[in-house]
Amino acid sequence: LWGKTCAVCHGEKAQGERRYPGLQGVGPFFATPEGRRYLVLVVLYGKKGEAGLMPGFAQLKDEELATLLNHLKTLLQAKGEPFTPEEIRKGRGLNLTPDAVKRPEKP
Repeated sequence: LWGKTCAVCHGEKAQGERRYPGLQGVGPFFATPEGRRYLVLVVLYGKKGEAGLMPGFAQLKDEELATLLNHLKTLLQAKGEPFTPEEIRKGRGLNLTPDAVKRPEKP
C-alpha cells in the first residue's frame, strides 16, 4: 500500500523524490497527541505545501490508513504508540480542505 500511495512522491524509505519532501522531520509527531492528530488529518484530507498539493486518502479504510502511518513510523524509527483504526475514524467527517490542515508549531 505504501508503494502505491505515499512512496510515489515521498520515496520507498520516506527520503523524498524529485521535488517532494522527505518525511524524516515528522518523526516527533508520532509521540504527541497534537502531532498524531495532524498526521491523521494529513492522510485523510491532504496538505498544501511548498512542493504543491498532497492529496488526501480518505477513500482508504481506517485500517489501511493506520497501516500506512504505522509503516512510516517504522521507517522513521519514531517513538509513540501504533496508530489504530479508531484513531483514524475520529478524524473523519470534518470535511477539511488541504489548506485547512495546519502543522502544529510543536509536535
